[in-house]
Amino acid sequence: MSDQLRIASALRKLDNASLEKLITLRMVNSTHLSDFFDFADALSTSKSVSAAISSLSARLFYQLEEICLNPAKKADSILTDLMLVEQIGTEFVAFDGTIAAVKQIRQDRPLLLTQDSLHGLSSTLDEESVDRDASLAIFDIIQALTELIFELEQRYIREVGKRGVGLPDVKRLANHLRKPNEYAKQVFELAQQSELAAVEGGRWQLGAFTENWIAWTDRERWQHLATTWLKLLGEDAANELLAVKAGENFERQLFEIFPFADATVSNRIKKVAELAAVIGLVAEGQATSWLAALSDRTGAKASKLAVAGLPKPDERIIVQADLTLIAPSPLATDVEIRLRRFVDTEQVGMASSYRLSALSVSHGLETGLTVGEIRELLERLSGKALPQPVDYLLREAETRFARLRVKPIKSGAHSMIESADSILLAEIHNDQRLKPFALHFDEQGNLHSRFECELVYFALREANFVAVRVDEKGKVISPQKLTAKTSVSSQKKSVLEDIERMRSADTKGTSNPDDDDLLRQIQLAIKNKAKISITLKTAAGEEVQYLVEPVGVANGRLRAKDRKADIERTLPLSSVVSIEIQ
Repeated sequence: MSDQLRIASALRKLDNASLEKLITLRMVNSTHLSDFFDFADALSTSKSVSAAISSLSARLFYQLEEICLNPAKKADSILTDLMLVEQIGTEFVAFDGTIAAVKQIRQDRPLLLTQDSLHGLSSTLDEESVDRDASLAIFDIIQALTELIFELEQRYIREVGKRGVGLPDVKRLANHLRKPNEYAKQVFELAQQSELAAVEGGRWQLGAFTENWIAWTDRERWQHLATTWLKLLGEDAANELLAVKAGENFERQLFEIFPFADATVSNRIKKVAELAAVIGLVAEGQATSWLAALSDRTGAKASKLAVAGLPKPDERIIVQADLTLIAPSPLATDVEIRLRRFVDTEQVGMASSYRLSALSVSHGLETGLTVGEIRELLERLSGKALPQPVDYLLREAETRFARLRVKPIKSGAHSMIESADSILLAEIHNDQRLKPFALHFDEQGNLHSRFECELVYFALREANFVAVRVDEKGKVISPQKLTAKTSVSSQKKSVLEDIERMRSADTKGTSNPDDDDLLRQIQLAIKNKAKISITLKTAAGEEVQYLVEPVGVANGRLRAKDRKADIERTLPLSSVVSIEIQ
């Protein structure tokens, strides 16, 4: 029997908590898995198996290597949790893919790392310097994730590939953060892992913890990141790595304990080690004074130490006549949240710069702010009267607000763009950037599109048209309300929902299977020369069960060998009630 069938059979026996743990440890994208056969297929690929094995400590690798040679009576639970071995009776047996991967890793890396290979991985900074540099990393990642949340609220960021993000969106975020593109990619990945963002409906949207993040203090934010990191690390690896003392070389300890951590690109230990530097648990490869404090698994003590070195916030900005705003030092969270409702980001950091525009002020008005409130906040933070260009922009934005409206029609399936300015509508109709939306005029002079309102709304704003979205009664819909819906719906895409979907599909495929489920299981049985237990309903309404070895399928009928009766049977697929691979 192939690994796919063996693993699928083992997956059925696991409870939801064990399946959730397996998905996390093996870093499987469960969104696209339809049943346990898909799950087993994802786990049994050579790339996935090699990544799981290379995440093992030296002790566990030795143990797994022994099991590959001879079944054992005992095995560490992490090996079964990772679905590298299975328990058959009283013995633990390695899957065929595991055996092949262990041989390949041993061939590529015959010896574990020696002291000579570890030369150069020594501590170079004192403990105070390590903590100082890590504090800067913490400040940067908290700012970066907050910036991404605002981006997701105000922009339509498409999914590219499987939960990926396009290069233009990566570059825009990297430019705002004054960081490399690779850092921006890590921010997107971390946002998804910490449930601050989710991919749903072909786009990146706000996640389940977005509202919490905005309301949290920096200490609570970092604690959330630390507990996310611990979950990705896994209990076994945490026990090994959290013993590193402050100032000691984290990378040296990592490679001593996990000698194959750099053997594959998608290695779990390698990824969490990189993430440790991003969220400020290590700096220059050395452990901070709060890394070991994570041993309580809550992050409460560690978070207090971690945020102690963060720069103190201020409430002061400089409003310039060229419509830019300069924050010489980090702003208090509540102030920045209000400010970001009506400004665009240019760059964020210890000192940040923002820009006012017709689009940004319109966004603030859509969320419920008034021009008076915007003016009052800017004057209070700057301590001066507003420059004339800024005052003019605010008055013009107030006058022109909601001049261009996007409205749903036909139960939201299509959308309409309406405005009293026919010249503006003609300009939109002729804009080459909006050609993909197939805009056309109706008899009343309004523009129509077969695309939904949200997509058209964001497209107009990307093309610098100051549009607002309204409901069927003409009431302006706040972008914050739109994103609040996505944060709720994203929870439906959780791992537990994916597991329940797989269980439901598995039950359906066994009892009253549809054509696709039936053919899928028969083809798997043929491929693996496995037997199936198949139940058919006769013309008289009786159910008859056969244990057969399928040979082929053609013209809606199954040819199979019945070893017990020593004959070949031809069974109609339309009469199948249930099927199960033995």
